Amino acid sequence: MVVTQSLALIDGPVEPGLVPRGFAETVLARALDVDDPEQLWDGATTLAGLAQKWNGHGQEKAEIKSAQMFCEIQLGHVLGPAPQWGNRYQEQELDSARGIIPPQRINELQRFYGWRDALLEEVRNGKRSRRSLLLLVDQWSAKSPEEIGALDIRRGDFRDVLRGVKADSVALVLTDPPYPTEYLPLWDALGEWSQDALMPGGSLVAYCGQSILPEAVARLHRSLRYWWTIALIHGQSQMLPGKWVSVGWKPLLWFVRDNRATDVMLADTVSGGTPRKTLPTGDDDGNWAQSVDALAPIISALTAPGDLIVDPFAGSGTVGIAALRFGRDFIGAELVG
Repeated sequence: MVVTQSLALIDGPVEPGLVPRGFAETVLARALDVDDPEQLWDGATTLAGLAQKWNGHGQEKAEIKSAQMFCEIQLGHVLGPAPQWGNRYQEQELDSARGIIPPQRINELQRFYGWRDALLEEVRNGKRSRRSLLLLVDQWSAKSPEEIGALDIRRGDFRDVLRGVKADSVALVLTDPPYPTEYLPLWDALGEWSQDALMPGGSLVAYCGQSILPEAVARLHRSLRYWWTIALIHGQSQMLPGKWVSVGWKPLLWFVRDNRATDVMLADTVSGGTPRKTLPTGDDDGNWAQSVDALAPIISALTAPGDLIVDPFAGSGTVGIAALRFGRDFIGAELVG
């Protein structure tokens, strides 16, 4: 395959056996002199298409993927910071980008702004996916525990206390509902509430007990579209008497409103990390909470800074801590005062 000369970033034959070492750095040297979003986008998408054909050619594919990421990082630099965080479909000031780059992709690429040199070095060190680079940016930008303010957790039944949340305003509902069978009707209510509150393409990710998995899926599916199941891998297995199972993972059910708004890759396994045993105040309430670390890749892939995350079963606020840590907004509800 010969890439068109009009791209300017890439020239000559790009075929298996013809991609030399240093190809990515050559593309980068050209990209750093380009301030035209259309040209950078053309180069990035062409390289992404080529990478799909390179299975079995490890070194050459690495060069092509690195070149693609170099173009995307430079494109994020050229696009500049997002004028308003959290609005995926905002009007862009750059006329040359309008109608060429999908709005959600502009939002993702603008998250690279301000981190160009550090991200280029990470690509050289082997990180060649937008997912991994976005997660790095979120981790580099993360607030310390001391910088996280009070959580907005409203006391009462979420069906009552979250009525003020605007329709179509929530990017992600991330929650851990109760698992006993007597609480199954709450899964119906969770799906119905999320269908109204989520923005088009927004996601619901809910921790789920294995024993109620079929029922939980069926009840959420009445209101939302099933997308996938993510496996939360425990740090150590737990014995489950009665079922006589050694449990090493927990399902996270992923549903969307209509369709998924973004296409940032999200791995379907996440590490459970270390559970929290303290409240946001630092007081020990004696109960284990889900790990903050496990939420980072989910939040990074499914939301942008400034997006609203809601947890209708907030407990001691793990989701809220993670949301605020990574620059998202948060509202929660918890029945127990």
